[in-house]
Amino acid sequence: MEPKIIDLRALDMGRAYDVTQWSESIRHGDVMLVADGVAVMCEAWPVMVAGASTVFHRLADGVTWERFALDCPRPGMADRLLAGVAAAQRPAADLVAAALNLADLADLADLAEGVQS
Repeated sequence: MEPKIIDLRALDMGRAYDVTQWSESIRHGDVMLVADGVAVMCEAWPVMVAGASTVFHRLADGVTWERFALDCPRPGMADRLLAGVAAAQRPAADLVAAALNLADLADLADLAEGVQS
């Protein structure tokens, strides 16, 4: 399964983080476009791939994504995470275009409903 690309740029970073914690539509390996850059969901933690955030997590200095992925405990977890990282490192225009497919738009509508509730 390919990682989904989810556009959360309309939310401030605190709200975007909250959405990652309760939304069932954001899964391990999914890519998130956020106000501070681009992140990938690693199990329950949104981790920045590009940009810097004071809210989302980041890799420790000197740690590569490949090394980080080796710590994923279940089979297939590392592959899905690395697929998300590979997708996240595409040019921003490509990511935005990929986020605008019907499945992701439906997910965003669900997220927006939940955020406003």
